[in-house]
Amino acid sequence: MIIYNASVDPREAIDIAKHTGVSVHTVHKLIPAYNRLGVAAIETPGRGGRRREYLSFDEEQDFLTPFFERAERGELTTAQQIKQAFEERVGHEVDESTIHRLLERHQWRKLVPRSFHPKANQEEQEHFKQNFPKIVEEAVKTKDPKDQRPVLLMAQDEGCFGRISIPKRSWAPKHVRPLVPRQIVREYTYVYAAVAPKTGEMTSLVLPFANTAMMNIFLEHVSSTFSDYFIVMQTDQAGWHNAKDLVIPKNIRLIHQPAYSPELNPVEHLWEELREKDLPNRAFSSLDAVIDALCHGLQHFEQNPQLIRSMTYFPHFKMAS
Repeated sequence: MIIYNASVDPREAIDIAKHTGVSVHTVHKLIPAYNRLGVAAIETPGRGGRRREYLSFDEEQDFLTPFFERAERGELTTAQQIKQAFEERVGHEVDESTIHRLLERHQWRKLVPRSFHPKANQEEQEHFKQNFPKIVEEAVKTKDPKDQRPVLLMAQDEGCFGRISIPKRSWAPKHVRPLVPRQIVREYTYVYAAVAPKTGEMTSLVLPFANTAMMNIFLEHVSSTFSDYFIVMQTDQAGWHNAKDLVIPKNIRLIHQPAYSPELNPVEHLWEELREKDLPNRAFSSLDAVIDALCHGLQHFEQNPQLIRSMTYFPHFKMAS
């Protein structure tokens, strides 16, 4: 653009610089170079780029391969570990920003790993997911032949909430470090929730304890709320889900997921959302204040079935629908 303007419409360097968005010094430097060298003066790689890289892109990929394999196995990797290995590879120290740029080039992300219980049996979990439609079918066969109500697949779980406040990450402008109250008060309440992942419907109760008596109250509540359906409900293997005193309504059948497998239960996502959106960085003055916050979040869920569906419609529920 500089050479074009100087050739087609010659004028002062300050005017050319203003028109092309460069400095006057650049105009003064480029035009004499073009007069001496011709097109070669402007056919340059320009500024920027990786002209002093320690490794080529392909060599970086080869370097990251062992860490990629570790990530696939679920092993955690820190930038410091990669930095140490990189320095051994190139033979000298590098700044940590070099590692961050390397990881960004290869589209690595820093994520919170998905947790699992060390006692979980992954083969049993996979068997449960693959055979979920058959398990549902067997449960449906137990209903009264005269019962013509449609089947509704649901998942149920309990979440414990209390007055122990833990600081969570939050957005803040540059140079501002937010201050949040923190307290440890061991007062708790429990949310019982059941969701229908396919339709996004849900119902919930806030109850004082997690035991068989409370589970009986909740099952009766679900039975009456969805009285137009025959309900097949996935639960975990908590003691009160198998207790001899548990009263299961006639229109409900329980399916127990494998032990130590909370990741198989869609309702767990509701607890994560509540803790992230309605409870973080707050010090509640009473348990009633905690309950108020929980009710606000639960009402938001019930008014947004599409949100519930997006969080809870797990693949094994889709297979059985």
